[in-house]
Amino acid sequence: MSHPYNSQPDHAFWRRAIGDRAPDEIGNWYRRRFSLEGKTIATAGSCFAQQLGRQLRRAGFQYLDAEPAPVDLPEDQHLDWGYSMYSARYGNIYTSRQLVQLFDRATGAFDPIEDHWEKDGGVVDPFRPTIEPEPFGSVAELRALRRDHLDRVAEVLTKADVLVFTMGLTEAWLSKRDGSCFPLCPGTAGGTFDPALHSLRNLSSAEVRADMEAFLTRVRAINPRLEVLLTVSPVSMMATATAQQVSVATVYTKSVLRAVAGELYDSHDFIDYFPSYDMVTGPASRGSFYKEGMREVSPEGVAYVMSHFLSEHPSPLAAPAAPSEPAPVQTGLKPRMAPGMAAPAPKPRMAPGTMPPKANIPADLTDDEDVKCDEELLNSFAPKAKD
Repeated sequence: MSHPYNSQPDHAFWRRAIGDRAPDEIGNWYRRRFSLEGKTIATAGSCFAQQLGRQLRRAGFQYLDAEPAPVDLPEDQHLDWGYSMYSARYGNIYTSRQLVQLFDRATGAFDPIEDHWEKDGGVVDPFRPTIEPEPFGSVAELRALRRDHLDRVAEVLTKADVLVFTMGLTEAWLSKRDGSCFPLCPGTAGGTFDPALHSLRNLSSAEVRADMEAFLTRVRAINPRLEVLLTVSPVSMMATATAQQVSVATVYTKSVLRAVAGELYDSHDFIDYFPSYDMVTGPASRGSFYKEGMREVSPEGVAYVMSHFLSEHPSPLAAPAAPSEPAPVQTGLKPRMAPGMAAPAPKPRMAPGTMPPKANIPADLTDDEDVKCDEELLNSFAPKAKD
């Protein structure tokens, strides 16, 4: 009897592709849709995108940095001041609503009513409230620096050949007055929460898809060559504002984002999807790619993900085993100054329920450096444990 499954390759069948294999033995995770060779790459998204961007720089790709750190700012302070996180100092972009509104603000199509929050005697930007370690001294200073920042964002959107965007959350905090979307709930990193002015919106798959389609239409109208490489963050939620248990809320969020990423991939030939989420969270990994606490991805997890990425997008460096930090593509604008492997031995098959061994990944891909995750701030608001 003939049917479509007769002609499917081994990787289409669970027992042949996954079974009881260790991660090192599993292949066919990813086949690239387009090449990155010779292209200028920008990054944005949730916290996990910081690690992807760092790995792209180390691997020698042509990485766009439109807001480079001041030359006299020590590297270990870059994250504190919002530098070296992404291709501009927009901080973490957790939701699709933030992304499309960032485009609209950068192009002058949207000017939010709520443009500053008070904090500790100063003010912070509601759309990047943790971008600096201390509040701005005045609203005028904040607005001047934001105008410069949005100019840099516009450069990123027009100069990039590829945007790597990591989808992170669906829980969005919105202004009831004009729909502005904030990365954090008002009152957590500045400002005051007012239920008459602010509301939680847990975006549906239809809403995320509409946001992403709106962004793609608008950005490709000003940059028709732009390709987009989507990922979904495997980092679990730190906290939820819904009535659900946090793990249940996380599964909803990630399921929506993963479904939309798949729909966008199927609908547009200029979109690729890299399955970092699938590799880290799927049952084949048996949870072994998470740090203690089962929320953050371990260095081995990042290395495993990047080894599969680089197998399809080879490093431009001549000696990938000893990568150097390439000079990022800079715009020439003056930044704000801040104050002073041998083949692995065959592995035994795994018994059900056992943990896989660590993936045999080159050490240069292992990333245990810090990332700046605003969402971690929410953990400080948890009720005190009872004695």
